[in-house]
Formats: sequence, structure tokens, C-alpha cells
Amino acid sequence: MNFDLEALRAEPGRPFNLSRDVDLPDLEWQGEILRVLGPVHVAATAIYQEGEFILKVAVRGRVRRTCSRCLVDLVEDVAEEGVPEVHPAEVAEQYLELRPFIEAGLRLGLTPKPLCTPDCLGICPECGADLNRERHREGCHGQTKRIDPRFAVLRQLLDEPPSER
Repeated sequence: MNFDLEALRAEPGRPFNLSRDVDLPDLEWQGEILRVLGPVHVAATAIYQEGEFILKVAVRGRVRRTCSRCLVDLVEDVAEEGVPEVHPAEVAEQYLELRPFIEAGLRLGLTPKPLCTPDCLGICPECGADLNRERHREGCHGQTKRIDPRFAVLRQLLDEPPSER
């Protein structure tokens, strides 16, 4: 999917529109492999005016991800609309390829910390139980509040009686 830059230059100020469904391979984002489910709908507009290209790209798709708390698979609907910056190196050829802008739009539309449900309890760091499906395992101390050892000195300060001056 691309724009013909010569056609854009030939008609300054005229918007050129593209709307299409595009199949994308899996994407990598912050160490996570994103499985793109089905085609991604792309609507793009390009305008050439005053010696520069203005590009607007909107993407809509579905991505399979992993819950950041309990590690269960989930499907996230992604919708992102933006005006990406077009660098001079990208317009040196005859065509402006949209795939990098489409992939960037998908990544920008993702939730930073996806959750399977808003109230996901996650996995207990002590016993490894998925707290959405089971209780803490026998002998687990994950339910008791513990003070981080780095704050123990502060706790001692709070426990000391105030000195008289």
C-alpha cells in the first residue's frame, strides 16, 4: 500500500485517499510478539503542499496479546489515528510506502499494560497461584502484608517513642 509521490506533486493541495484492508505478519513490540488477527483496516490521506507531504493514517485491527498480570491470552481491539511525521528519506523514492506507518499506528494504539479483565488479580509472587482461578496455595504467605526490607529502618523510626528535648 503506497502513495505515488509524482501524482501528489502534480496536484498540490489535493488530498489523495486510500482505504484498504491489509494483512500484516506478527509484530514485535517491547519484547512481546503481537499476533495480528485478520486484516487491519487502513484509511490514509496524503497531501502535498508548500514543498512537504502531510500524511494522515488511521488503523483498526485486532491483536492477540498476553495479560500483564496473569499471563492468559487475550484479544485487544486496536484503533489509532494520527499524523505521522514523514522524513525526507522516505520521500526520496517514487512511492511512499505505508507499511511502516501502519505498523507504527498499531503499536501506538496498544494498551501499555493489557489486562484480561479490569479486576484481574494476577499471579501470586509467593506460591504462583493464578488468583483469578484459585486461592493461595497451602503455606503461602502472600496474603500477609510484609514490609519491604529496604524500609525496615524507617519502620524502626516510627516505632521509637519521641524523645524529649
